[in-house]
Amino acid sequence: MPVPDRQTIEGIRPRDLVPTPWMAEAACTGSDPDLFFGESGDPCVDAKAICGRCPVSEACLKFAIQNSERFGIWGGLTFRQRIRVKIERSQVA
Repeated sequence: MPVPDRQTIEGIRPRDLVPTPWMAEAACTGSDPDLFFGESGDPCVDAKAICGRCPVSEACLKFAIQNSERFGIWGGLTFRQRIRVKIERSQVA
């Protein structure tokens, strides 16, 4: 039987709490997180607009894809959109 990870608090690992360098430049800094984590089917138009003017949206998208972020808008894309991008990028590589 696996031993539970004592470093995990409600699914948050310590690495999740350490901001990456690009996060300091993100246009969403200081925004209401609820904008980026809407209800199922919510198009999150306001969040995507913020991402559209963000200087680090590509780094954000890369982070979300590499870390398999399942929820929220990252780099201007939803989870399903990120899956498509990941597949497309893997086919090109």
